[in-house]
Amino acid sequence: MAETSWTTTPSEEALLKPTATNRWKFVAGGIVILAAVVFLIVNAMSGSTQLYKTVDEFYSEQSRLIGRDLRVSGYVVGDSIQYTQIDAQTSRLEFDIVDDIRNPGQRLHIVAMNEPVPDLLQHEAQALVEGTAQADGMFYANPGGLLLKCPTRYEELDPNAVEG
Repeated sequence: MAETSWTTTPSEEALLKPTATNRWKFVAGGIVILAAVVFLIVNAMSGSTQLYKTVDEFYSEQSRLIGRDLRVSGYVVGDSIQYTQIDAQTSRLEFDIVDDIRNPGQRLHIVAMNEPVPDLLQHEAQALVEGTAQADGMFYANPGGLLLKCPTRYEELDPNAVEG
């Protein structure tokens, strides 16, 4: 029987061995993809966040919050409610909110354009307003961004006073 053997030339050996440059290309491509994913996640999260502040917290950070989309909560000061019908399509609702109605500190002036006067907008109603603060010191509510909680107090009834 004839004997056969396999011999390789130096050029064939170079083709059979994996090169180190292919590994570095793979690592560099993975790093680029990972960086792109991290960038997209951070960018998406920073654009859609909305801060929630009380009136006092808002004033303590006012310079940083100008122009940002945020939510502010407080109690409505009843004597500050003003509704003005400017023309057939334009109206302006204004009122002030405070953190503590019994000890009002700083008042935040709220302006809501083209919003109807809500039935629950009255003295001591708890308001949650979504909008942006402007440099003129007013907080402009987004369309539909005025939410109110009922200010009535639930009182326990005397069981003897209820008939039946």
